[in-house]
Amino acid sequence: MTESLKVMSVLNLRPRKLGSFEEYTISLSRSLTERGGQSILVFKDSPPEALRPHYTDAGAILETKSFEPFGRASASALRALIRRHRPQVVHLHFVNLLSLDVVAAALNRGVRLVFSEHASDIPKERTAPRWHMLQASKRAFSSLADRIIAPSHYVNARLVREGVSAKKVTTVHNGVNLEKFQNASMTEDVRAKYGIAPDSVLVASISQLIPEKGIGYLIDAAALALQQGRDVSFIHVGDGRCAAEYREKVQRLGIEKRFVFAGLLNLPEIGAILRQSDVFTLPCTWGEAFSLVILEALAAGNPAIVTHAGGNTEAVEDGRNGLVVPPHDAAALAAAIMTLHDNPPQRQAMRQESARRSSYFSVERWVDETIDVYKRLG
Repeated sequence: MTESLKVMSVLNLRPRKLGSFEEYTISLSRSLTERGGQSILVFKDSPPEALRPHYTDAGAILETKSFEPFGRASASALRALIRRHRPQVVHLHFVNLLSLDVVAAALNRGVRLVFSEHASDIPKERTAPRWHMLQASKRAFSSLADRIIAPSHYVNARLVREGVSAKKVTTVHNGVNLEKFQNASMTEDVRAKYGIAPDSVLVASISQLIPEKGIGYLIDAAALALQQGRDVSFIHVGDGRCAAEYREKVQRLGIEKRFVFAGLLNLPEIGAILRQSDVFTLPCTWGEAFSLVILEALAAGNPAIVTHAGGNTEAVEDGRNGLVVPPHDAAALAAAIMTLHDNPPQRQAMRQESARRSSYFSVERWVDETIDVYKRLG
């Protein structure tokens, strides 16, 4: 393909804040524009007014449409947008592979279809017939795509196991705006703002407040570490359907002064929290595809505690730039937190290794590799 690529990114999400995935779509749009191409971004809802200039200044055209996996209206809306803009490439994000949108995009002559699999997975017990049905369905629908992008080797292997041809799948690791986390503002005292003692070892976490992210186990681990006399404090960024339940749990355990819920924040505020934290953790209980927030933490120079579940261990190596613990295990998580609390030299060595490793996980590399996939479509 030529440099003047016209790419329609179809994103089944509602942009609410300037996060690392939003940075990716903005950087991709800017890179395509600078190369003489065009980026069309199709969202579930329009970005908030405060975010729109970030997209339009990067040269993106913004559109919206409904998203329903098996809805004809959703598929028809996508076909209408493709006919209107006539892109060379349609790239689907956060869309179910087994959806009519995949069929609608594939039916357009002259359009190349790229599908990104972002979904984390919850292990399910399936009978042999159901497993064969899943494999046959994924084999059939994935055959409609010209290329499938996995954000980690873990997801790549999962897709192949589920029936997708290995020849169609390319791993393109996620990335983040390294500068925003390496050089995050230190002018605001995060500890003073949230009432955290200046000498307490601060453990940060960022995620939706849903069971699969393991924050319930983190709350239990926090209580255990505090009971063992460690001077640790915790700050969580994010919201979700379990917010009230988790806040109630923190109060019931009597650790509300040590476990702060900061809510949904933008990148500058997140960067400041990560830069002023001592440890980061994301104790997922499901097969996490590949977490952007872990990459943000590494860029800020944090040692990371993660679970051996999914693709996150492709960024965190046990004993080098963090610790890896079993999922669903608050005691093991507490032990890891206490290990890093008790050993400042180890934390410092891991900080340096995290900063070094983060150089690979840049948003620029993510964008360049994505565009290389487009170019290789022919």
